[in-house]
Amino acid sequence: MPTNIQETVDHIQTLTSSPIHGIKPLGEHFIDIAFLDTDPTNPGSDPYSSRYKRREKPISESYDILGGIVYPLVVATKDDGSGRFWIVDGHGRRDEASRRNQQRMQCIVFPPLTLEQRIILRQVLNAAQEPFDTPLVLRDLHVLAQERGLDIRKDVDLRALLADLPVNIRKHEDKLKVLAKWPAEVSDKIGVDDNDARGVVGYDKIKELDGLVNAVRKHHPQAAARYPGAKLNRQVLQLYFSEVFRDGSRSQEGIRKARAVLKKIENDDPLVGKFLNGDVYVGEFTEQSEARKKDKAGTSDEEDFGLVELCKKLNAVLTDVDASNLNAAERRTLKRTYELISQVLGEIGA
Repeated sequence: MPTNIQETVDHIQTLTSSPIHGIKPLGEHFIDIAFLDTDPTNPGSDPYSSRYKRREKPISESYDILGGIVYPLVVATKDDGSGRFWIVDGHGRRDEASRRNQQRMQCIVFPPLTLEQRIILRQVLNAAQEPFDTPLVLRDLHVLAQERGLDIRKDVDLRALLADLPVNIRKHEDKLKVLAKWPAEVSDKIGVDDNDARGVVGYDKIKELDGLVNAVRKHHPQAAARYPGAKLNRQVLQLYFSEVFRDGSRSQEGIRKARAVLKKIENDDPLVGKFLNGDVYVGEFTEQSEARKKDKAGTSDEEDFGLVELCKKLNAVLTDVDASNLNAAERRTLKRTYELISQVLGEIGA
């Protein structure tokens, strides 16, 4: 938010330079519902979103109380000469009217709008209503970025996109940064709540998976190199839908277990590649990594005696050695050991 007068002026100038600033509706008219088309890019038309479910009962009850729809729809004339209209705002009201067998609805009609203008207009209008789910806003931003030739994964481009949108959308910038790391086609699989039947993963899971992806790239660069760029995100999401992380427990716990193993296991251990390939589930991944740690610890106990123990063992061997029977290799090794011991003793002034 602006913190001084100049920032406030600059902020207002930014808002008034919006692509929809100054566009006036053509008027308000009754239109047959049959001529109102759902914009396939509009998040408000997604029946699987939490927002869609939350608004359904209030709209239905409002209809019963008021005896009809009070607020008009906002539509834009199509520019194809068909006499049809895109719904910009009011999918829920249109759906309720259709369920009540209503034939016509009052609509505020805008002239033909570009996709960029429709996106900004619907986000501005919905800012004062039940807000779009953050993942649904992301879908709009992906489309808007394509229209403007911007890369949503770049902070400067993301801020440029958010500059035209209301504050209640801009405040989710940090969440959008997390979601924006994932490929555009993956955004269609991200929702507020999980829906495995539809292939939708909730935002909280995406946040956990994002941490796992970061752990792979940081600690296991060779394994990550097999999945360059966004391919690693896609592969991890595939593991999620294949229930690799569930393995008898909640998938969120499984993701956290896997991330912990990735941070502790030796860098680029072959087991990591097997896990990313889906050859082992998270339970087996954890067990095998623990077994490797124990094997390594056991080997260390056997081979690393420490200086004191090593000297004791050497003393015991030398006490019983028959110098006359030493071969050339043994004599060279013994002489080299003597030189190293003498060097160390000289350095410590013994």
